Amino acid sequence: MQRISKKFSKRGFTLTEMIIVIGIVVIIASVVGFGIADMIRTAKKSGEAVANSSTSLKQHINDSEAILANYNF
Repeated sequence: MQRISKKFSKRGFTLTEMIIVIGIVVIIASVVGFGIADMIRTAKKSGEAVANSSTSLKQHINDSEAILANYNF
C-alpha cells in the first residue's frame, strides 16, 4: 500500500506549486503590461509632436515660397 501512495504522490504538481507559478506569471505579466502601456503613451506623444512639427515645417515652406515668388525666383 505504501508503494501506491508514493507512486501517486510523485505525479503532477501540488496545488501550492501551481498557485505560486500562477502568481509569478501574473506579476511578470503586470510588469510587462505597464511597460507596454508606457511605451504606447510615449509613442502617441511622439506622434503628436511629429505631426505638429510637420505642420510647422509646411507653413515655413509655404512662407518661403511666397517670399521667393515676390522676387520672381
